[in-house]
Amino acid sequence: MSETQSFVCETCGQEHVGLPTDYGFRLPDAIHELEYLSRYLRSRSNPDLCTLDESRYFIRGVLPLPFQEDEGNFNWGAWVEVSREDHDRYVAAFEVDGRGIPRFAGRIANQLPGYETAIGLIVDVQLQDEGQRPTFHVTSGTSHPLKQEQDFGISRKRHHDILEATGFFDADDDI
Repeated sequence: MSETQSFVCETCGQEHVGLPTDYGFRLPDAIHELEYLSRYLRSRSNPDLCTLDESRYFIRGVLPLPFQEDEGNFNWGAWVEVSREDHDRYVAAFEVDGRGIPRFAGRIANQLPGYETAIGLIVDVQLQDEGQRPTFHVTSGTSHPLKQEQDFGISRKRHHDILEATGFFDADDDI
């Protein structure tokens, strides 16, 4: 490939060289699927926290997949559903170093492209330092492909396959 590929970031609006190493969801699927007025009436959200019907609680974080041939990770910016107690614990620790708080369980709340059975998968949530989103780690004891890729990394081809599943390479079709 003689041409260097680049993309325009939807978050910052600037052009970046190379392939994207992050893909994020703005809302949990359960909220996104609601009709406009229902979403307004039944949910509250900001970029990091979300509730539905004051009975379901979500937090946004990062599920990293290390690259095998390169430095860094491909990061899924996903939502997980957590208990009210864990949600409230995260809120209380939001502006402090939460790395000392024990991990707690969550369930992936987005359908990750290329992983048909990822939604509902149990993850451990590890809070981070102030200003950083929590990290999600697929729990031990599962043979799910996401767990395997989180443990052993993804190849450049798999990175390309993930971007293809997200529709990244289809973006130019609308021009």
